Amino acid sequence: MKLIDEIIETLPDSLIEDVRVGAFWSALKSKNCGLALTYPEPYRMLVRNAGNLIGKSAKGIASLFANSWNPTEAAIGIAAINSLIEPDGEYINALDYIKEKSIGKKVVFVGHFPRMDEIRSRAKSLTIIEKNKMQIGDYPDVAAEFIIPESDIVVITGSSFVNKSYKRLLELSKNCFTILIGPSTIMSDVIFDYGVDALAGSKILDCDGLLNTVSQGGHLRDFSKYLDYIMKFRRKL
Repeated sequence: MKLIDEIIETLPDSLIEDVRVGAFWSALKSKNCGLALTYPEPYRMLVRNAGNLIGKSAKGIASLFANSWNPTEAAIGIAAINSLIEPDGEYINALDYIKEKSIGKKVVFVGHFPRMDEIRSRAKSLTIIEKNKMQIGDYPDVAAEFIIPESDIVVITGSSFVNKSYKRLLELSKNCFTILIGPSTIMSDVIFDYGVDALAGSKILDCDGLLNTVSQGGHLRDFSKYLDYIMKFRRKL
């Protein structure tokens, strides 16, 4: 797919040193350490070269897997991309930034994140669009077609790269201030060419600690001590 392929073209290469596919996250170590959300498979799908990925080209596996419709392969592929990027940016917690800038704004989150009540109390409105694990008050993913174009700030989970929803979501939010957020977020300037205004990802400080936690079924809250949150801007509000 065009955006992912353009990102991969800009990357260096390195050999894969480790791969972990956990219940909630996938992680890959090569030049650096990369993360991506693990999506449950809708039906049995086999990962190509499973058991033989270590020692292979991380860029090659990114090219092979990142555009895959197999969700486990896609997670490994996005983690491979992230492992080849040296993330840079400002040490800003994106939820603090959104809270500060949300006053009087129509805010939409694609995906669930902490501190929604804090942001809702300041924003003109806050809408959550969720594809899978909907909660009371959420809107289904099809509502994005109607809600996002009328919004001021759109916050899209970086895991949209894994489930392939990013393409349409970025088209719908072209006239909004758009933030990609979460450890799956690819911190590449190429994404700015597609109208994204801010990338809110992470810089991993302890790859081995993160790998162990991911492989033991850890959630983000369990390995957040191994990373710093950063933001990179095309423009600021």
